[in-house]
Amino acid sequence: MYGRYRRLVEELSTNKLPSVDWFEELKAVVLRFDLDANNLDRSSARFLCDELCEQFEQEAVQTDDGHRRKVLMAATKLLELHRPAAD
Repeated sequence: MYGRYRRLVEELSTNKLPSVDWFEELKAVVLRFDLDANNLDRSSARFLCDELCEQFEQEAVQTDDGHRRKVLMAATKLLELHRPAAD
């Protein structure tokens, strides 16, 4: 699951012709992640969300591509908003 959602966000972030609706596409990806994460136990879902956020944040800091940075940071914030609550 980690690889699938990392790849989907990565594809949006590296799109050479960024869509005007990239944020809507990103929200749809995060919504699908949220639905898939509901099939996991809460601690696993939180761990997966935390790992994705950490990865996206690290990549955003390291890139010099403005669009990629925006997409990765937006993904981090959206995932944090959908992060499962603690047990």
